[in-house]
Amino acid sequence: MGAILGAFIGVLEVWFFKHDIAHFWAAVVAGPMYMTTLAVLTDRLQLAGGKTLLGAVSGLLAAIVWWAIAVHTADAFVLAAVAGVFFGSAYVWSEARKGP
Repeated sequence: MGAILGAFIGVLEVWFFKHDIAHFWAAVVAGPMYMTTLAVLTDRLQLAGGKTLLGAVSGLLAAIVWWAIAVHTADAFVLAAVAGVFFGSAYVWSEARKGP
């Protein structure tokens, strides 16, 4: 699922936003990174902090990976980190509302 979402976002970045191919590969790598980190933190390790907080941490880690591949400026890192935290926590929050 993460690879599919990452590839979709990567295509949007290249096609719609006219970024270079590094942005595509960054999104393709960050998608599975987010889903894997989320699964490990919430399901396997059973860490405290709630799934929303752990989703935010997963989003932050995926944003760091995306930034390291796509862009090498400080401003883009801050934007990617903030977006990763918010989108990660929003995704997990929406999934948690669906129930068990």
